[in-house]
Formats: sequence, C-alpha cells, structure tokens
Amino acid sequence: MRSLRKILIYLIPVFALLMIGSLIFSRVIRPDASQLPAVTLDYTQAADHIGQRAQVCGEVAQARLAQEIGGSPVFLNFGAPHPNQSFTVVVWERDYSRWTEAPHRQFAQGYVCAVGEISEHQGRPQLVVRQQQHLFFGQR
Repeated sequence: MRSLRKILIYLIPVFALLMIGSLIFSRVIRPDASQLPAVTLDYTQAADHIGQRAQVCGEVAQARLAQEIGGSPVFLNFGAPHPNQSFTVVVWERDYSRWTEAPHRQFAQGYVCAVGEISEHQGRPQLVVRQQQHLFFGQR
C-alpha cells in the first residue's frame, strides 16, 4: 500500500503536466483556416469561382509533362485533352521535384481532386498546386 501511495505521489503531477501540455499544444498548433478550402467543386464549376480557394475534383482527360516550356510544368487537363480542356491543374517542376512520384504518371487517369486558388489562364480556369498533399485521388 505504501509503494502504491509513493507511485501515485509522483504520477499525479506528471499526469497533470501532460494534460496541461496537451491543452496548450492543442491551442497553439491548429490548422490554418486559410489553407482549408471553403468549397468543393466539380471542375465544370471552376470558371464561376475564379479567385476563390477551393477543392476542385473531376476525371482527368490528359496528363502531360511539358518539358518544352520553361519550368517543366505538368498539366492535368479535365473535360478534354489540350487545347479543348475545361479546367487545368498545373504543377511546376520546382514543386513536384520533391514529390515521391511525378504527377503526370501518378494522376494520368482517375478521379482527382486539387486544392488551391482558382485562377484564369487564356480564358480557362486553372489551379496551381504547390504541395503534394493538395493533389489526390478523390471519391465521386
């Protein structure tokens, strides 16, 4: 009984410190709300949301590494292959060079989602992905 009491005398303060530390950590480390998409869209809706941060999903029609363009971008075209695409996800080499697999190989086909700010290039909506976790296979 005495040994249990001695153990509890040491364990209770340690447990209390762990609880306080966890509470403080949970308040300090939390997701940045600006990184979370405000809306999830089908790629056909992207043109109506230029300038907004969103998660855009759809079936990839074409995945292409454009080494002839400076910066060697990867283009994931939705709706139809280039030049008739409805929406494009762009990943620049400086970003995908650190990825585990090249995006034009990994996402060559399938239902894909991208998170970021929707912009416009030559009259068509596009989304530039900079981080690997912002491009992933979605569920319909």
